[in-house]
Amino acid sequence: MKLVAGLFCVLMATSASTAQGENEGTCANAFMVPAEAGMRLFVYSKPAEVDLVGTDGREIRVTCRLGDSDDSWRAGEVRIRFRKDDGASRLAITGGPSNNVHITIEIPHQTHLKVRVPAGAIHVKDVTGDKDIDVDAGELTITGVNPQEYRSVDASVDIGEVRASEFSVDKGGFFRSFKRLSAEGLYRLDAHIITGSIKLN
Repeated sequence: MKLVAGLFCVLMATSASTAQGENEGTCANAFMVPAEAGMRLFVYSKPAEVDLVGTDGREIRVTCRLGDSDDSWRAGEVRIRFRKDDGASRLAITGGPSNNVHITIEIPHQTHLKVRVPAGAIHVKDVTGDKDIDVDAGELTITGVNPQEYRSVDASVDIGEVRASEFSVDKGGFFRSFKRLSAEGLYRLDAHIITGSIKLN
């Protein structure tokens, strides 16, 4: 009887985890979970170089590269957690070496992003949708920015530079910002860096 009760508890726990959409992995292997176009994805990453790349696939795929060969064996220390509930998806990447970590996150082309990274170089390419990105120190580059797609753009740095070639903006120094509102457009772009640079190409 106790064995049956124990098995029931394990099955219930497994079912709850599956229902809530929880998945875990490490940088030792590629990490993949199903995803749909138009999803809202919150990404928190450890300090690193992070590439967010839109693809035709219907999945989130995370791969990592540790630049220092002496640290490559530590890939298993970089933990990846994914959770989906109430229509929101959350991806957290934590742990492992503090330097020379390159993370690539492949997502459907149409994804609404919220990204938080303490420090690093963030590159967003071929992703259509809302973008809310904060970096404490480093650089943010978003390529393929079409002004007609955005109803609002707000990019600011406390110390550094803001460059937006499609908007003819090039500012550098202290507390630099660029804002634009439009009656047209579907998406919102909000980017902030404390120290570093923002480039919208």
